[in-house]
Amino acid sequence: MLNHPLLIPTSRMMLCASSLAALLAACGGGGGAPGGGETAAGSAMAAGAAASPTATADVADTSAAAATASAGAAAGANLALKRAVTASSTQQTGLAPAAAVDGDNNSRWSSAFGDSQWIRVDLGAVSNIDHVVLNWEAAYGKAYRIQVSSDGNVWQTVFDTSTGAGGTADIRFAATGARYVQMVGVRRGTPWGYSLYEFQVFGAGATPAPTTPPSTPPSGNALPTDAIFSPSSFWYAPIPGNAPLHANSAGFVADFQRQIRAYYGNVTINTTAYASPVFTAPANTATRQVQYWDCQNKGYSDPGLASQWSAVPIPGNAAKSDGTDGEMTIYQPSSNTLWEFWQARTVNGQWQACWGGRMQNVSTSSGIWPQNYGTTATGLPFLGGQITAEELTRGEIRHAIGISLVELEKSSVVSWPANRSDGYNPNNAGNRIPEGLRLRLDPSVNVDALNLHPVAKTIAKAAQKYGFVVWDKSGAIALRAQNPKSYTALGHPDPYLALFRGTQTYALLNGFPWDRLQFLPKDYGRP
Repeated sequence: MLNHPLLIPTSRMMLCASSLAALLAACGGGGGAPGGGETAAGSAMAAGAAASPTATADVADTSAAAATASAGAAAGANLALKRAVTASSTQQTGLAPAAAVDGDNNSRWSSAFGDSQWIRVDLGAVSNIDHVVLNWEAAYGKAYRIQVSSDGNVWQTVFDTSTGAGGTADIRFAATGARYVQMVGVRRGTPWGYSLYEFQVFGAGATPAPTTPPSTPPSGNALPTDAIFSPSSFWYAPIPGNAPLHANSAGFVADFQRQIRAYYGNVTINTTAYASPVFTAPANTATRQVQYWDCQNKGYSDPGLASQWSAVPIPGNAAKSDGTDGEMTIYQPSSNTLWEFWQARTVNGQWQACWGGRMQNVSTSSGIWPQNYGTTATGLPFLGGQITAEELTRGEIRHAIGISLVELEKSSVVSWPANRSDGYNPNNAGNRIPEGLRLRLDPSVNVDALNLHPVAKTIAKAAQKYGFVVWDKSGAIALRAQNPKSYTALGHPDPYLALFRGTQTYALLNGFPWDRLQFLPKDYGRP
């Protein structure tokens, strides 16, 4: 819930047990690595090839070229290794196309967000080839083509799929002579871009040599939410096992359990409502002004907010969350900028919102909104503490998790990293937990031995390593999962349907050992 000098909102209710089943509807998709928008050399030349497969009549006769092809290399040699490579786009420095042909499965190329992306390797001479190996990062291609060419102008499609599943794809096709080989993305398998650890090409009859696996197993593939903000942000800092505890940790644990009993008897995970959708804007997204609307009849507005919302790259498929909060997050890696909106709506095609903000230089940010701005009551951004479907699929969350409580300490008591609070404790009840306070699950708990839903086990392990941070007030104790509209707006299925396995969101954390929580001292970790 928001709280700052310019905005004192009315109560915000989160999902409760009685309404969760009805609100569990959905839609969504998942996956991988962020993409910005650095256009790589050669994109214009590939425009035609990327747009559609080359018709058979347009395919050049490569038989002569094949006859003069280099003999290739020894059986098993990767002909693409360390060869010249270009791509339609690159997410950012360190994720360039060359990383896909360097023979290192710990480095990768990552494209901009967008379906129409490609990566092309020049083998140096025409070679007789018959298979390609794509080692996908979590951001994989659902529909893509492999195209070959002897001159870089006329392309032949040798492989075309609409059912890509990521992982390592060993693609076989009839032997053909080619100097250039490209993967042309048609449709992403995730909301991110396309990302390859390795793009390998092999000569006809060759057996690919075993590749060195990444130092992190595939289930541990990096995700954008692992490092949206500065690497030194509190969001990503593991809590040492011997970290000091708050002097009143036991009292806070008792009050936490009291609130569970008093409000629906569970801790829920919000998805379709009271959880923000996140939409990633490609570099070329048209900007538009978001107008302020006075949802609380204050009679005045904030000129700073108007400036922050003067040019927002809102994708055409963007949508606000269900529920009265109407939240929405826009993230644009290419400009390194993040926008949040509360009480967002469209009126005659014009986007409006009642509060939020713009965060610039996101990748070097502390992961805390400037004073007064942002949507949560504490100034902590959704993108830092929401759980994503991609993280649950991976089975690991690599950041602290935001948690909302019902009854909090008064707003004058604030713990870093929060920079404000909407807490309310008029009778000075004891053991009330202040907003911003950090807590964790006792690291000595054997999570694997507990009878928990797989989602709960993933959350529990993150709670031991990174902990929770109290970031808002709500009508029930709740965590937030990234709203499935983030995925369904892109035409993907709802990832939570499979991940939750038919379990209602209010029951996912049943059996979680809340009595083993440990609260950290006020302002723990403050620089």
